Amino acid sequence: MAKLFPYLNFENAKEALEYYEKYWDAVVYERMTVMPEMAKEYGIPEEKIPDTTMHASFGVLNNTILCSDRFDSKENFSSNHGILLDFNSEDETEMESLNKLYTKIVESGTVKIITKLDDQFWGGKFGLIIDKFGFTWMFHAQPYSKLEDRVSK
Repeated sequence: MAKLFPYLNFENAKEALEYYEKYWDAVVYERMTVMPEMAKEYGIPEEKIPDTTMHASFGVLNNTILCSDRFDSKENFSSNHGILLDFNSEDETEMESLNKLYTKIVESGTVKIITKLDDQFWGGKFGLIIDKFGFTWMFHAQPYSKLEDRVSK
């Protein structure tokens, strides 16, 4: 079965990985720098190679996210990409994970809160933030037993 992975591009993916590790409890699985030939092609000085990221992967609550530096443009980059982290509200452990992560991120002071994580009219919880890199993160919890009922009909 095919899998779908978010792939984020940053001005400095190494810095982003450090940020997600510190404030999001992310786990960095791998990080590869550019090869000297590629650095030359993109005009990256040899001494900057250790700070570049050709490809990396990290996990947030066991969800894999891929990333790299942006090599295609020197212009400022802003993103309107969004990522949804969905939780089963009927699972106490998942809800503890959601609340712990959300609280840590908000208390870091590094995000803009668009919608505070709270109960919603549809029976779930929802919160929306924008991280310091401009990525939108949606936190959602819903009763999976009701979701399964809708899907099976």
